Amino acid sequence: MNYFTSDTYVLKREIVKFSYLMTRNCRNVDSNLVLDVIYGILASKDVKIMSFTRVLYEDIKYEKTIRRICNRLKEIKDIEIMKENFRKHVVRYLPKDNIITIFDDSDMVKIYGKKFEDLDEVIDGSDPKKKIKPGYHICNACLISKNQKQPIEVFSKIYSTKSKEFKSMNNVTNESIEEVTKIVGKKFIGIFDRGYDDEKIFRLLNKQGTKFIIRLTSKRKMLFKGKKKNILDVANGRKGKYKMNVIKKNKENQELYVSYTRANMIDKEQEEFTIVFVYGLGKEPMMLITNIDVKDGNDAITIVRMYIDRWKIEEIHRAEKTEYHYEDMRVRSLVQLNNLNFIFNVNFVFHMYTN
Repeated sequence: MNYFTSDTYVLKREIVKFSYLMTRNCRNVDSNLVLDVIYGILASKDVKIMSFTRVLYEDIKYEKTIRRICNRLKEIKDIEIMKENFRKHVVRYLPKDNIITIFDDSDMVKIYGKKFEDLDEVIDGSDPKKKIKPGYHICNACLISKNQKQPIEVFSKIYSTKSKEFKSMNNVTNESIEEVTKIVGKKFIGIFDRGYDDEKIFRLLNKQGTKFIIRLTSKRKMLFKGKKKNILDVANGRKGKYKMNVIKKNKENQELYVSYTRANMIDKEQEEFTIVFVYGLGKEPMMLITNIDVKDGNDAITIVRMYIDRWKIEEIHRAEKTEYHYEDMRVRSLVQLNNLNFIFNVNFVFHMYTN
């Protein structure tokens, strides 16, 4: 990066410091790559290589800069060292207890992509009709910071079910849980959308002593007082006993009604969990399963509020796609995509570092 103006000098200095923290004990070639990419993305507000390389102002042809960045993204030998540096840095922004982690699946649509590696088919979450389009799946995990209570994305994996390395979506979910465990241990509260309604996930988290709140689908069946019932049928047969207020996006108050009960899994182990029903958010009640101890209505309302905080991760996805053109990443291989994706996530933590 050459020819910096005085207006960008302070920003450059802070980026250099931050980049050094993220690449400590790494090879110079990897450190320089991270510095170039972080600065380029912040200065251009764009994740496309052809866009952020323009602001580097190198004394070589523009095409050579693009080629250099792409080639280095193919193999970052010290990527694990960078991730460990990132883990150690992120801890300073977290609360000492009641650490909330939001897990979420998203997508990267590549409508016109033909040469991307193992291009998959995904449901476009931004499309009102939820059409199936070419693209990639993304598994994310965000920790909630202690002061601003903002999500910090600590795991984000772009993957394809058509890849030879792909095993299962549960396996990718396990990777995200393991990554969070490396940072904060097993004592966190995991918040999951209905896409994670799976007995294997319930048991994994419960056995390792991790608290969780997972939204259930209408197909889920459980044992209520020893009788096997569909959970939606149970929800429709009840009424919300406790009233709570939430503020909608238009800043209007909305009344919700909450109730809770205990239920068991229907297989041999028959673990017991608490089911929280929420009425007023849509045509069907929202149903949450948790292993957190719920003693009264206030505890049930607390569970609901923690789950509603999960929607903060949607704001991150929206900012990534609209402000940084996230879906326009144009490196072809999954390795390049994930390496660029990791540096991009590091870029978001830079804002907390400078505040």
